[in-house]
Formats: sequence, structure tokens, C-alpha cells
Amino acid sequence: MDGYVVEGHVPIAEIERLLQERPDVIGIAVAGMPAGAPGMDIEGFDSESFDVVTFDKEGTIQIYSSYQ
Repeated sequence: MDGYVVEGHVPIAEIERLLQERPDVIGIAVAGMPAGAPGMDIEGFDSESFDVVTFDKEGTIQIYSSYQ
């Protein structure tokens, strides 16, 4: 998306933030399929905590946002 990779169930707010801030990374991702992430609302299950991370060319992964 506009030069970035977006992988997994990333909240739209974080995609919008990425496109506004334009950090020097390859993209952002959410690992797995945590309940409560976009597209993962499961009736009868509580939302899980998850992190949105950035990753760069060197393989560095950093937390971009955390959801509780």
C-alpha cells in the first residue's frame, strides 16, 4: 500500500498512521489471528492483546502500537 507492506489483521488506524508518518520501514504487521483484531471478532470470545509491529530491511522488528 503506497510503498509499504501491510500484513495480517492490522487496524485501519495504524495503516492511516503509517501513511501519515511515513517511517523508514518496509511495513507493519500483526502476527497470528488474535480475537478482537479487525476481521477477528468472534462471538463468545474476549478480545486478546496484540501488537502492531514495524519491520525494516535489516530485519529489525519494533512495536508500533499495542492493543489491550
